[in-house]
Amino acid sequence: MLILVWFVVCIIFAFVQLILGDSGHALELFALLSAIALFLISRFTKKTK
Repeated sequence: MLILVWFVVCIIFAFVQLILGDSGHALELFALLSAIALFLISRFTKKTK
């Protein structure tokens, strides 16, 4: 499970870095997308149990 979370966060980081680069809003977008992804992973794993 931790590997899945790490993989998703790395993909989100690469995507944000590619799109926004060194923009001041890159960190906020990365935090928002990471929070949404972690929430969805949490909901998905609780639903399957």
